[in-house]
This record gives sequence, C-alpha cells and structure tokens, in this order.
Amino acid sequence: MAAIPGPAFLGFQGNNAGGVSGRFSPTSWDVATAVEAPPFARHLKIGAGAAAACLSGAAIALRRRRLCRTGAVVSCAAASTQQAGPKSSRSVAKETLARLRSRVPRKKGQEAKKMPPEPDPWMIDEEGRKIFPWPKSFAEIVQTAHFATMNLIMAGEVRIEVDFPPLPLADLDWNVCDVAETRIVDSNIQHAIAFGKLLVKDNRVFPKLDPETAVKEAAAGAPMQQPELITQMLERRFKKKPEGELGRTVRIIFPNKTDMLRARDIHYEKWKKMERPELLRRGWIDEVNEEQWPGPFEDVFVYICCQDSSDLPKFRTYVEKADAVATRQGRVLRHILFNCNLNKLKADIAFYKAVIPFQPGLATPRVHYDFLSTFRNAYFIRFGKYNMTVFRDPYNIAYIGAMYHAHPGPWQIFSQDDEDGAYVVIDVSDKRQAIKCFQRKLMRAKGLAREGGLPEDASRDDVYRPANTKAGTVDKPAEQVLREGFGDWLWFEECLEEEISDKWRLA
Repeated sequence: MAAIPGPAFLGFQGNNAGGVSGRFSPTSWDVATAVEAPPFARHLKIGAGAAAACLSGAAIALRRRRLCRTGAVVSCAAASTQQAGPKSSRSVAKETLARLRSRVPRKKGQEAKKMPPEPDPWMIDEEGRKIFPWPKSFAEIVQTAHFATMNLIMAGEVRIEVDFPPLPLADLDWNVCDVAETRIVDSNIQHAIAFGKLLVKDNRVFPKLDPETAVKEAAAGAPMQQPELITQMLERRFKKKPEGELGRTVRIIFPNKTDMLRARDIHYEKWKKMERPELLRRGWIDEVNEEQWPGPFEDVFVYICCQDSSDLPKFRTYVEKADAVATRQGRVLRHILFNCNLNKLKADIAFYKAVIPFQPGLATPRVHYDFLSTFRNAYFIRFGKYNMTVFRDPYNIAYIGAMYHAHPGPWQIFSQDDEDGAYVVIDVSDKRQAIKCFQRKLMRAKGLAREGGLPEDASRDDVYRPANTKAGTVDKPAEQVLREGFGDWLWFEECLEEEISDKWRLA
C-alpha cells in the first residue's frame, strides 16, 4: 500500500499521525516549504511568497487544533489522577513490579517463592562422582558458587576462582564480550553483593591455619612481584583487626574508584537491606599503594570487574601486599577472583604482547604461570556456540554446549538438546578440559565426529593425551587438520611444565 502523503507533508512522524498518539516534530516545519505545494496553490498562479504564507498559515492552524486536542486529553488524565488519590512515594519501577506480581495467579494457601537455602542436590554417577544438575536461575548459580567456595575454604584453600556469565546467553557472549560494558559491570556487582551476603551469613568457622605456611603453600614457591616495595611497606605500622563480636567481614575490590563509587551510589539499596551492612565493604585495587592504607581488616577479599588484562598484575600486587601484612598480624586471608573472565583475559595477553610494545605493568604470561595457576576453581560456566557445514541435509548444523564445574563435583560438559533446549551431561573429567576438547566432545555427542575428522580414540581429544614420541609425525589425521588447522590448544593450556601449580585445572 502506498504511503499517505498528508501526514508526511505536515511534518508528523509515525503511522498514526492523525490521532493523539502520533508524535509531532517541531523542527519539521521548515521542511514543509521544500515539499511540493498543494494543488490550489499551483492553479491560482500566486507568487512563491504567497504560497509559503498559505502553507505556513495552514500548518499553524492544524498545529493549534492538535494542541487543543492534546491538551484536552492531558486535562482528562490529570483529572483522573486527582480522583485516584495522592501520588505514591514508591518509584515507577517498584509500582510496576508490584502490579505484575499481583497479576500472577496463585493457588489458595500458596506462599510466595523464596530463595532456596541450598542448591539442588547432586547425583552420584557410576564412578562415585558428584554430578550437579544444570542451574535454573542466577539465584541458584550464586548459591551453588557460595556452596562450592565454602567447601574449598573449609578444606584449607585460600585462593579461589568463581567464573560464570553474568547475563543470559541470549543477551551476552561471555567469551568475546567487552567486560567493561556498563550492563556487565552492574550485573557483576549485583552477583558479587549477593555472593558476599551469603559468605557473611554463613555461620561455619574458618579453619585455623598457620599464616606463614598457608601463604607459602598458596604461592607454591612463586617469587613475589614487587619484593622491595613489600619490604618497605612492612616497615610501617598497621592497625590490627578489632577483637570482639565483629563477625565475618567481606571486602569487594574494584579495579578503579569509578566502579567502586558507582556500586556505592547505584547499588546502595542492596547494601542497606543487610542486617549489618558494615560487614560488606568496598575497596579499589590501588588502595594498597597509598600511604594512608590502614591494612587488611576483612577476612575475605572478592575481586570483581577486571576490565583488562593489564589489571591482573595489579590484582597480584594487592594479594601479595595484603597477605604480607596479614601474615605479620598472625591472620590468614581468603582471596576470591569473582567473574573476572580469566579465559578471555589470558587469551588477550598473547595479543597485547605481540602488538603493543612492552610497557611497565603490562600483563605477561608469567601472570598465569606464577599467580593465576594457584587459584583453585570452585564454580565455572562457559558456553560454546559452534557451526559446521556438511555435505548432507541440513548442510549447516549448529550445536551449543556448556562447560560446568561445581566443587566437589568433576568438570562436566553439557550439550543442549535440539528439541526442548535442555542441557544434558555428555562427559565428565577430573581435570579442566581444554577449549578445543570441549568443542570436540560436543561434535561427538552430535554425531559429527566423522565429518570433523576426529579419531576413534576419544582420549586424544584433550591436552592431557599421551605425547607422540615419534619425531616428525603429525598428531592429527589429515581430515581433522582440514577442519581445525594445525593448532590445538591456547598458550595457557598446553604449557604444563611452565605452571607453578596445577590447582586451576583440578576439580
């Protein structure tokens, strides 16, 4: 159907220009003079100035009629608002949420759903390993992450990693996203606050460890990054944590002051809703370099919103300085890397090293070998979406899966069912699988092993496969090379002998 010239000529925007709901553009009056004049102006042979005056007068009259009609509607709306009663003090968002909740049908006697106290129970497989089900919500993800983290802390671990996408898969590709994006930062802050609350509320007493032994075992013999500055810092006097019924305290560390202040301003309500909000505190990564830094008073330090690989050495500096002061005070700190997307940041290290000239403080592979490898993974989710072109119907096959880990369970690989979209366990392992192995396991589950050129021996899919001792031999068949190329693993997955510790691979 052809467009109606009237509304467009008169400067209206939208399909319903004749009604009240149409939008009017004040700046479009100047365009009216450039449009062909109406037929009566052409037949009357009047001058250009007279035609413009006619157009302007008609437009002004129409505008007045429209404003009068809109004003009447506004007056009716204002009258209905006055009759409804005084304006509520709640925000529009809260009123909308309350209205939506009131429309949800509930059975008689049914109570509102509350956050479950514990994650779903695991299942025992044939080999006696604990298999966790696929999580149903972010509330369950945070709870399971807390459950796994506390298991590691009670076992004596002091360096722990938690990593999962902060937004649904339909809204975010966690593998290639910009971690400094505002919505990602806000989501991570909300998850970190919920995670910190669960740590504060947990009544279990942390095991008593020897400070020097705990720090030495956590570092696994790696040298300090700035030993001279740490020695100089220890010459100062630091206040000790006050004794008494203070309770367990958690400090959330941000990479900069901007994000820390944003969390204070935007998410203040979440802090205020706690019974004791002083137990959940905020800090930033460079506060340990300030002369006024009072010292590490908290028990658990949660590091979030790492926005670039260059922030990793700063996190390492914070951990080493805080541990040095706490060791002198006779205390043991627990450090948690929360949703830092380490897979992406570690993959960026090789890129920055190859493209950007060396700069002081730039992340190098030693950050992983000497520091990140000492963090034991407690909870992990990584999605993978792949496509393969085959010479049979349907010719283009898409398959989706996820790598999942929740301590004390093994590393699990889930495959998404094509019919109902459910995630089903297809493989388990006692060590973290490589990303390429993850893709190969999905290909085998979808019946694409032959098209992908994979060998029949599935044990050769991962980085832990036995090395080929014959010189000059190719580890992969020719069909597999055509699909994947000669490369297999990322730089931080294959250099097993360079790592100071293999904790980051363990289940």
